[in-house]
Amino acid sequence: MLCRPKKLWSDDMKLKNLRILSDFWPHGGVIKQYGLFRDKNGFSERANIIVGVDGKVKWVKVYEISILPDY
Repeated sequence: MLCRPKKLWSDDMKLKNLRILSDFWPHGGVIKQYGLFRDKNGFSERANIIVGVDGKVKWVKVYEISILPDY
């Protein structure tokens, strides 16, 4: 189940058949595996990551924290 903000975000973009990760607990557990967790800030880089059905990362784009990611 998507967390509420992710659900609203995906609905707004009219995304279908897409699973969106909410990396809440353990705090940053997944994003740390991608090397995108900002330990000193306690949150992840602002990034979009596409993972294929095979579980392999297909695409990554990291944005400046002040920039709203495009889609």
